[in-house]
Amino acid sequence: MNFASGSAQTSRPAAFQCREIRDRLTGKTLRTYRHASGLQVMNLPRPGFSRRFAAIAVPYGSIHTWFANQNQTWQVPPGTAHFLEHCLFSRDDGGGLLGRMSGLGASANAYTTHDHTLYYFTAVHHDSAALELYLDAIFQPYLEKDRIEAERPIILAELDQYHDDPEARCYMRLMENLYVNHPIRLDIGGTAESVRAIGSGDLQAVWQQFYQPSRLLLTLAGDWDETGILELLDRRLDKFKPADGTSGPAQAAYPLEPAHPGQAASVLRMDVAAPSFLVGIKDPVLLPGQELTGKDLAIRQQAGHLLFEALLSPASPLYDSLYADGLINDSFGFHYDCAENFAFLTCGGESSRPEQAAASVRDRLIRHFASGVDPSLFAIQKRAAAGGFVRSLDSVEQSGLVQAQCSLHGMNLFDYPELYDKIDYATACGMMAFLADPACYSATIMHPLEVTVSHEL
Repeated sequence: MNFASGSAQTSRPAAFQCREIRDRLTGKTLRTYRHASGLQVMNLPRPGFSRRFAAIAVPYGSIHTWFANQNQTWQVPPGTAHFLEHCLFSRDDGGGLLGRMSGLGASANAYTTHDHTLYYFTAVHHDSAALELYLDAIFQPYLEKDRIEAERPIILAELDQYHDDPEARCYMRLMENLYVNHPIRLDIGGTAESVRAIGSGDLQAVWQQFYQPSRLLLTLAGDWDETGILELLDRRLDKFKPADGTSGPAQAAYPLEPAHPGQAASVLRMDVAAPSFLVGIKDPVLLPGQELTGKDLAIRQQAGHLLFEALLSPASPLYDSLYADGLINDSFGFHYDCAENFAFLTCGGESSRPEQAAASVRDRLIRHFASGVDPSLFAIQKRAAAGGFVRSLDSVEQSGLVQAQCSLHGMNLFDYPELYDKIDYATACGMMAFLADPACYSATIMHPLEVTVSHEL
């Protein structure tokens, strides 16, 4: 992104450079500021709105267990990203960040994904004070032994809950089927063993490499006092060295990953009322060493979402045929996950004949894709998505959240109309061609404990 002085009317400290973009469709504005420390601030002004949204995006997630710079290599236990989020966003005896945010009347939250962590809040009053609390947590985290030991049992209890959740267990077993070496096969929270192994040194290493201003992305939406916030940030960032591009920030490293799943099928038994199935299709195009970034990645993400809505939603012929044959019910759903170096589609739900349902979903997906997805359904989904995006710009929280996620890929939310223009039916089908390859498929079947499995996939 190119920055230039004098791009916007807002008075600001000299340490900030600015770029302003105005969306031709809606007339809304995005101002992006870059501080000498490297911090980027994206502001979506919404004059007159009472709610103010802020998010701090960190480009560090659960899959980043190995990382290195020119001088050093680190390996941290699985679950470290989630553990660090807990430590920053804890509720300790003094109230912690969450308690203090609540005391200001702010609605605050945080989450960790495979490839990033996001801290965000919405406030009507005391917005600057709430932002300062977030900055304190990010820039001056307390990562000593007492905090770590206070959070460890809480995280272990969360893992126990997921371990007892049939949907979570089924999903994680499917990830183990699909991916042989990639750390996405591990739970975002880690394992009980890895959580017990996480120490202060692991958390400090991650914070020092990924929680510095040059890597953080702050998004604001609403009627903020923009000049006041920039001055506040400038004071807070004064102690950080300018980002000159020569310090060699750590980059994640990944093991080699085969193109196809390591296992075609697996079976689980749990104390559930009804059997279920989950089918996964691994995209062999996105793997370590074959990364996609920026707009190329965003186009592929949106193309997949549009095509799978046309192919698997209740409005599709495929869904209708599966439902009519009694293989699925209203619990059936699907999800497409696509990031820099992994991508997969999952679909499934409850079924009285889960093995047959999984095999039929696989066979019909291959057949329907080969014969051609209905172009009219694709066009309908594309219009609906574009319309939903425009409507989302009227929401302070939704537009702020979308911009925060876009910023991780060097984009802004006003890029989306252009992306939709580039995605036609043929483009989407070409990108999702892996659906036609039976070798890309795997499935996990969930049975009640007392059931004897008599069918093979």
